[in-house]
Amino acid sequence: MFLINISAKYFHMRYAFHLKIKKGTEDEYIKRHRNVWPEMLDLLKKAGVRNYSIFIEDTDVFGYWECDDLSTTLDAINRSEINSKWQSFMSDIITTPAQERTGSGMKEVFHLP
Repeated sequence: MFLINISAKYFHMRYAFHLKIKKGTEDEYIKRHRNVWPEMLDLLKKAGVRNYSIFIEDTDVFGYWECDDLSTTLDAINRSEINSKWQSFMSDIITTPAQERTGSGMKEVFHLP
């Protein structure tokens, strides 16, 4: 009998999202994300988010991150007071409704491991 011990670090979920921002707020969006609140960064890490990147082109914003359990991670983020405050802080430039910003994410159609 062979036992195979595969570390959980090799299994992760990928999450991608798309947001729209108001025309003319691109620089402000970038500025705010260069200065993300330390408590928001702590929340993301504690929720299990890693390898997080955000990309912007005109008014389209795309984000990508990885976690071990998407449901648990999204639940921790969505029930957090600090996330509610961050979403409120960003609401003046993001046109995507707050309740849709951390939903099920985009459908993955290709992955090259």
